[in-house]
Amino acid sequence: MLKLPASNSMAFIRLYGLLERTYFNLTRVRALPAWLAYTLADSRDAQLSYEELLAMRERYPTTPKPSDRELHRHQEKWARRVEQIARAGSCQQVLEVGCGWGFAALYLHRAGINIAANDLVDIRAPQVRESGLPFSTGDACTQLPYPDGSFDLVFSINSLEHFDRPAAAVDEMLRVLRPGGLLYLTFDPLYYSPWGLHASRRLGMPYPQILFSEETIQRFVDEYQDEIASTYSPGSDTTKIGPYLNRCSLQHYRQIFRERRHILRMLTYTERRSYDGLHMIRRYAPILKAQSPSFEDLIVSGIKLLGKKQAV
Repeated sequence: MLKLPASNSMAFIRLYGLLERTYFNLTRVRALPAWLAYTLADSRDAQLSYEELLAMRERYPTTPKPSDRELHRHQEKWARRVEQIARAGSCQQVLEVGCGWGFAALYLHRAGINIAANDLVDIRAPQVRESGLPFSTGDACTQLPYPDGSFDLVFSINSLEHFDRPAAAVDEMLRVLRPGGLLYLTFDPLYYSPWGLHASRRLGMPYPQILFSEETIQRFVDEYQDEIASTYSPGSDTTKIGPYLNRCSLQHYRQIFRERRHILRMLTYTERRSYDGLHMIRRYAPILKAQSPSFEDLIVSGIKLLGKKQAV
């Protein structure tokens, strides 16, 4: 990935986005052999068996559960980007939607940013609860508990793929954003991308959500529940493979932002790509072709955008 020095200039932020988008576009050549295999394959609806899942699991080791320090570091990475945007845009009032444990919001709060946090339920870490950071519960897909135009910057990190109605959530975020305010969204991985099941600590191979049926995956969870219990994050439902996902396609997300061009002017827009599963596409092209909306869905792992709300 491109590494650029920090800057508080909005022009610099936009330049970074352009360079990042160019980088991902140039790397697409790596996917050509897999694209050819996918294009030439005959679709095959039959997915792999439970026995094949167990055999494949032996070949693909799972990743360890991240430590609290790693979780903090990951959240603070995004929080620093949000801080850069907030200061470049002279944003006085900031809202995070889908704050989760709240580490990103806590970082910004301690950095002197006037921030509020929101989520569907309260799973904040103890240090976030004790910080005095303003917090509310509310369904972003229905109504955020704030008046119109309350914030100068609204952001959401790795949440939109979990909202059951992402278009409605984007509309709510735009509603509470003042005209001229900034919307920053980053969400990854998308459902059809290599790690889209959000369960790589339990199933370490790319595309398990496509190669195996829901019933096959649930059987694995049921039979190996004790063995995999330690791989779940605190508060997670250990009877399921992973968190709820809306399973929206890449085209669906593109349409959401395309339909809102009249109110949201894009300053930067990047579709991140993951090539972790190219070997799987070549090997299982017939299944992946039958079970996925498009080849692009298989390699676009996430979306990152910064937009400005237009007056209407």
